[in-house]
Amino acid sequence: MKSLLVSAIGCFLSSCSPFRVIDLVVSKHGYAVDKNVVYGHHNNKLDVYQPIGDTKQRAVLVFVYGGSWRSGRPFSGKKEYYRFVGRTFALRGYTTVIPDYRVYPEVKFPTFIEDLAQSVKWAHDNLKEREDSKIILIGHSAGAHITALLALNSNYLEGVGLSKKSLGGWIGISGPYAFNPLKISYIKNIFETVEDEVDQARPITFVNSDIAPGFLLHGSNDRIVAPRNSTELLKALKAVGAPISYQSFDLGHFDIVLSLGVANVGDIGVQNAILDFIENL
Repeated sequence: MKSLLVSAIGCFLSSCSPFRVIDLVVSKHGYAVDKNVVYGHHNNKLDVYQPIGDTKQRAVLVFVYGGSWRSGRPFSGKKEYYRFVGRTFALRGYTTVIPDYRVYPEVKFPTFIEDLAQSVKWAHDNLKEREDSKIILIGHSAGAHITALLALNSNYLEGVGLSKKSLGGWIGISGPYAFNPLKISYIKNIFETVEDEVDQARPITFVNSDIAPGFLLHGSNDRIVAPRNSTELLKALKAVGAPISYQSFDLGHFDIVLSLGVANVGDIGVQNAILDFIENL
């Protein structure tokens, strides 16, 4: 924690992302990583975290970070900032893909979702060692919004030549599933492409029963994305008999995702709940 505090002070003075601080103190040992692998049609890049040693490849995980679908904000995402996630899952025997994707102002909705569909296609084509191994999507915040749309709206995966059966499961952490993006000033421009049909940007619009098993997590102290987003999606999915579960934690918007591998931050229960879900698919 002392090294984290020193790094945080340095980050504050240099105006870097707070997530950069985390990366500076995450161990680089115990796993292998292949960085900056090109995927898709637009030269996006991803990092692949691999377990070391003889492991049974039960699933390939694709982690989608958040960042308000845009660049230039303090919490805007970069794949390099989430090594703590890759490390945690690699140490548990799971190959984990963390892709970068284009965001506003370079692109608007739904281009970033189409980019992530390409990353799933890459993982499917390059990392599935066995026919019965599963691809599991995990997303936080804006990344959870993208993850839910990929899981619920089959058009995105079908657009890259995959079917909804390509997913073995999906996990959404603190996602805005039931919001209206056109009513939020700092992201309104990102979603103006669907101004006349905003429901296309709302995961709750695409609720159906024929989906991969899902798991929603949310912090009860979240002041950025209201927990009702998860509970409303949960209720809607349960109403149609979809395979979905939910767990709430006494956490906020960021410490819930930092629980996935940052020592002494958040709640280890988050990590355990996600691993239990994956291992029981």
